[in-house]
Amino acid sequence: MARKQIKNQLPLDFSVRGNRIILHLGQTESQRAANQLFEGLVNGDWVIEPAGEVADVSYAQDIVHQIGHKLPYPEGIKIAQLHNIDPIFKGFSCMYHQKGWVFVNAASEINERNYHIHLLTVSLGLHSSYANPGSLANRSEQLIFEALLPYKDVESFFRDDISKIPAFLASDIANFFKVPFPMVLKRALQLRIITDEQYRNFMTVKPASSAKPRELFISKEGNIDDLEAQLFAEGLGEGE
Repeated sequence: MARKQIKNQLPLDFSVRGNRIILHLGQTESQRAANQLFEGLVNGDWVIEPAGEVADVSYAQDIVHQIGHKLPYPEGIKIAQLHNIDPIFKGFSCMYHQKGWVFVNAASEINERNYHIHLLTVSLGLHSSYANPGSLANRSEQLIFEALLPYKDVESFFRDDISKIPAFLASDIANFFKVPFPMVLKRALQLRIITDEQYRNFMTVKPASSAKPRELFISKEGNIDDLEAQLFAEGLGEGE
């Protein structure tokens, strides 16, 4: 009789134990750069610890807690934000010395980097259940959307008669959620908060910070007119 798996214990597959990449980010060039970095790490061409000029290293426990799902994570997940590497490199998650690791580009845009760190962290808790990289990436993204982009918060920024979003507002929305603006739009479309046409229109917006400081206004029920007055009537010229 098979022994019952202990809850949240990472199942061990002895055919694939050892150092291995779990999930790549980016296109072919980014994946090629990731493979080269990881191969050099495994071969001892460079070291990740102790941290210093190579990378900023931190633990992922706060991110695991924020994601909220009880998954079979490897013990002691660490995040390495790499310095002075090819800008084409996006990131990857991996098992290295029997520990979970997340590698990202320290020079990438801050919201993109935050999104990638969360996505790669959760991939380490899902990879034993999703052998296909595409399925793993999709499920990881869905859990991150649920954790970082809840329906109520996303809905507060959109309404069905808006056809244009100024660049400063797109930047404010991205900064509020700490993820790239296109990811907010993708989530809003999934939740049917915006239409396909709105999605296509909003995806053309290039987020840009406003020249003047401004408090971010989140609409509450019954305050749609206030939202329009503060964010749209005042700012359309600024974003065009």
